[in-house]
Amino acid sequence: MTSNEIAELFPAEISGEWIVVASAADLQPGTTLIVRIAERNLRLQRSMDGHLSAQLSAASDRPEPRIHLQTAYSFIWFCFGAPNKPLFLLPEYAQTDGRIVECGSFGVRTSPLRAVENFLDMGHFPYVHTDILGAEPRTEVNAYRIELRETVDELWAIDCRFHQPKAAAGAATAQETDYTYRVVSPFNVILYKSPPAPHTGNDVICLFIQPLAEQQLRAHLLMVLKDDTSTMSGMIAFQQLIFGQDKPILENHIPLLLPLIGQSEKPARADAMSMAYRRWLLAKNWTYGTQRFAQNSKAA
Repeated sequence: MTSNEIAELFPAEISGEWIVVASAADLQPGTTLIVRIAERNLRLQRSMDGHLSAQLSAASDRPEPRIHLQTAYSFIWFCFGAPNKPLFLLPEYAQTDGRIVECGSFGVRTSPLRAVENFLDMGHFPYVHTDILGAEPRTEVNAYRIELRETVDELWAIDCRFHQPKAAAGAATAQETDYTYRVVSPFNVILYKSPPAPHTGNDVICLFIQPLAEQQLRAHLLMVLKDDTSTMSGMIAFQQLIFGQDKPILENHIPLLLPLIGQSEKPARADAMSMAYRRWLLAKNWTYGTQRFAQNSKAA
């Protein structure tokens, strides 16, 4: 199948991208699972010996595109056509002093790109996650550095810092939390943050987006935490609370699609990573899940 034929089934940008489609725990040996990506159904199957296979629901007179599957970091990953690059590395997943916490998935009615951008935004902490990830009057987002790491095609925000009343489920006191954001692909972002005392190193929080449609997604959350006191249910509940506070904000954006150009949204200094993310998408000629250029021109 040619790239043009693949594009007739899926948006051109999605072809070649590694996309999370399910928790590995949801597909046991000898079972099948129907998942959805970009308005197409995908039938996943795991044989009794553990082999993964997939069949794309498509018109019967068309050949199916080449399908790549792998299991990594507690999830099943899917790629249409030849991968643009290998799946990102997450060495922290294998560290013995980190607890692996799968937080489930959330359905959200918004652009998949909006969800990633919201994850990158520290400015909303005091107003949306009040007395947890932030609180008034300490609302300022200090300047931080942005790096485009071209050799791996990743976008990083470094030297981020924010005062947090309760940075994690196991936090007993407020702290100044160090953040590093790592956007490994348009649908996948990883956060490294300093854990509550007495632990050192980093907690890791991953947001993996499964695009169901341009304005519909499933958000899969994975954490690797330096926390030897909290219960598993307590750590999951904490992160689900945070995402539950974000969900209505995401679903009430106007527009739901992410604007990449024009004057429909005005950035501030706190939005530096958001603007870098949008420029990164523009450089990729990315349009899926974005406000169309013609729409933007009409609104301007």
